Amino acid sequence: MSEAELETARLLARFKLMVRRSLDRSVNLAAMQADPAQAATVLDEIEELADDEELLTMVVRLRERLLAPVAEAPVEPLPETEVLAAVTRPAVRDYRFGARGG
Repeated sequence: MSEAELETARLLARFKLMVRRSLDRSVNLAAMQADPAQAATVLDEIEELADDEELLTMVVRLRERLLAPVAEAPVEPLPETEVLAAVTRPAVRDYRFGARGG
């Protein structure tokens, strides 16, 4: 288990206990980890019901951890022929002010 996964597990455990103490509700942690939509729903619901600042802070931290955008796919480089075509294009002259540019 990596350090980030361990920290997420700790946050989830604290979240479950805080929800149980504050709101007398049970939270399914496995479902929250497996399904981002489920996690968003649970976090939104708990956010609306919470009166405790610590619980709201925990909701924000878990939202950052569980619903963080997935890293974008790496950009594929252009094929060499397209790169060469882009580099070897002739410069376009600008004749807006006449041939002498005045």
